[in-house]
Amino acid sequence: MQKFKTIIIFFFLIFLTADPVGAATDYRVEQKDTLWEIALRFQQDLQEIINSNPQIENPDLIFPGEIITIPGHGREFAIPKMDVNENDLMELANQKRKELKLQPLSVDLHLNGAAKKKSLDMMKLEYVSHNSPTYGNPIEMLRNQRISFLTVKENIGAGYKTADEMFAAWMNSSVHRDNILNKKATHIGVGYIQGGLHGHYWTIFIVEKNQGG
Repeated sequence: MQKFKTIIIFFFLIFLTADPVGAATDYRVEQKDTLWEIALRFQQDLQEIINSNPQIENPDLIFPGEIITIPGHGREFAIPKMDVNENDLMELANQKRKELKLQPLSVDLHLNGAAKKKSLDMMKLEYVSHNSPTYGNPIEMLRNQRISFLTVKENIGAGYKTADEMFAAWMNSSVHRDNILNKKATHIGVGYIQGGLHGHYWTIFIVEKNQGG
């Protein structure tokens, strides 16, 4: 039976004062995090994360606020890397913008991290919605991640196996298309997770930032 496919659109406009992204050492555990989810989010081997954090006595028991080291990130703020699916989706968006003589969207690694968390949350809790039981709506989520923005738009989808399929579905929806082709947008974050009820989960945040923000 063909997998269920769904796409949903979120648009929220808000004006905020500049709020610089907070720096941190390694990764700060958030509510409902598990080491398995963190390993998946950062594309790391679970055992390597366990080995890099000898202070964790029980790998099945970590606490919000606890600092853990992500291998390969040294002492810098740990942000998930883009995988090939996320990179493909970002390139498709910018190719379409280029065709229409729009400015390309800059990749924001902090937005990528937030988008990946959202996709992982949808997979884990088996929902497809802009209102996350864990993070709230997109504005609340980005605020809590200390990501500065003027406007934010979110496209999400589930069940689409490739970036091409997901992008085509969004392009066939006038509102999703308008989000991606927003003339004022400056940055993009992409998050993809494989697994769960629908097999594939996608999130993109498209934001407008102040110059230099």
